[in-house]
Amino acid sequence: MADDLEFVKMHGAGNDFIMISDLAEAFDGSRDLISSLCAPHRGIGADGLILLRASAEADFRMRYFNRDGGEADMCGNGARCAALFAYNSGLAGKSMVFQTNAGKVEADITHDGVRLLLGEVNDLRLNIELEDLEAKAGFAVCGVPHAAVLDEAGSGWSGDEFLSWARAIRHHRAFQSAGTNVNLVTVISKHNLQYRTYERGVEAETLACGTGAAAVAVITSHMHLTASPVSCLTSGGDVLLVEFEQRPGGAVNCRLTGPAVTTFRGRLSIGDFIPSPSAN
Repeated sequence: MADDLEFVKMHGAGNDFIMISDLAEAFDGSRDLISSLCAPHRGIGADGLILLRASAEADFRMRYFNRDGGEADMCGNGARCAALFAYNSGLAGKSMVFQTNAGKVEADITHDGVRLLLGEVNDLRLNIELEDLEAKAGFAVCGVPHAAVLDEAGSGWSGDEFLSWARAIRHHRAFQSAGTNVNLVTVISKHNLQYRTYERGVEAETLACGTGAAAVAVITSHMHLTASPVSCLTSGGDVLLVEFEQRPGGAVNCRLTGPAVTTFRGRLSIGDFIPSPSAN
């Protein structure tokens, strides 16, 4: 792996990512390296790192790594950033198809953001009793697992209070062995909700979660509280639009529309983050 590395920093509704074009598959970063690059204060700082690689079956392949360096199957906000990054890099046109570990994703660059066809939301479960937490949760998978708990009053919890509560659900026995992302949801009207998300792998609250928006929109629709389309207000103040066709066990033709923004471009030296073997 070359020591110098060009990258682009992007965010989708405040969910921020390190973007790397890796068509030659020269980046072979360890979990420790990716975690160091994503670390706030001491690294570039990001919720995750995304590699764009060549694909024989689509315009490109997206590999997504969480802040802790572990690879995840899908990230909705990251996928929108990947689509815009590919378009700006000349890897794809305004309409594209790309591979993820969760399957193929279709994307369209629009005048005000990116629209994704995520496909299915499945494995729906409702009214999961979390007795020790005195709560009930819904659950669905949109590439990655999501639990959703209703907060009818609109929580005024501090960040620390939310983290403590969410971590207990993230590791709850009802969602083992993989664990789950956690969403606290307030339904505002039939087509509007607001939510805040604790992301597995980031192990913190993020300003937005794209797959989380899709999951909570579908879960609340099965609770007869919302119906497609659903505008989801994120913790960061952005709105993600979720459209879907409800089906038993989840939904099909799920679409996610929202912003994707390039923040800055840079070059780094890998040796500044992980010592080279010659230094030992």
